[in-house]
Amino acid sequence: MLSILIPTYNYVCVKLVTDLQQQAERLECPYEILVADDASEEAFKRENRKINGIPGCKYIELQENVGRSRIRNILGHLARYDYLIFMDCDASVVGSDFLSRYMAVRNAAEVVYGGLVHPEQLPSPEVSLAYLYEKNAEPHFTAEKRALHPYKVFRTFNFMILRETFLKHPFDETITHYGHEDTLFGLALKKEGIKILHIDNPLMNCGLDTNLNVLRKTEESLRTLYVHRKKLEGASEMLRLYGILQRLHLVSFVFLLFRLCEPMLRRNLYGRHPNLYFFAFYKIGYYCNFAKGGK
Repeated sequence: MLSILIPTYNYVCVKLVTDLQQQAERLECPYEILVADDASEEAFKRENRKINGIPGCKYIELQENVGRSRIRNILGHLARYDYLIFMDCDASVVGSDFLSRYMAVRNAAEVVYGGLVHPEQLPSPEVSLAYLYEKNAEPHFTAEKRALHPYKVFRTFNFMILRETFLKHPFDETITHYGHEDTLFGLALKKEGIKILHIDNPLMNCGLDTNLNVLRKTEESLRTLYVHRKKLEGASEMLRLYGILQRLHLVSFVFLLFRLCEPMLRRNLYGRHPNLYFFAFYKIGYYCNFAKGGK
């Protein structure tokens, strides 16, 4: 009845799988937990192989890195049961009724999104940018508020979907770099008129990136956005803002200001007290820079 699917890359998720397996046993229905490794380093694979010793669980090692979209499609095809729950490997179970809450609404919609939360305290100064950004956004992403824009706020971190629906509408595998596979997936669901039910059934995001990695992934995501901008038109606030700058003939101004301020912005965003306004400007500045042929 239930397939729990977890793609992983350079992350040990044995604790997550153990917690989920204990909850799945209490459901008294057929289940499986499949973890697919996207060619991690050997040290992570060595630890994650312990998953094969947990009843009902399987650890699958891919020989080459295939990316965030394709690995989820692989898991969907390998799954045996009717309901699929996808989650990220750096998640942590918050409630003892996480699986039962999903199963209680399994007939309410083809797709159910449970949301995510973050630790109450800053785990480390090195992750201050990700923590500040996510905690600032968290109050705006309750189930009630997500339901106002059900497709726009969809994320792949924690959701349930009918297997039949997923096989008909897989992730877009043209997205081979970081970013926006969830946006395109939400757009595809909207286009087909497939309902997304938003509920408060969060997992905790325990894998916050360092400030350095946040900027690296942000830049990669913005490059992905530019490459796939036609597909993502109407679904991205960054593209909307860039369009406004184009109409006002301000792209070159923002580009030049970004190039001038970039060293100062990086110093702040790498530091222990990053400024979210600086982060917002960094993103639009970097996009303008890349769109004009920069790095």
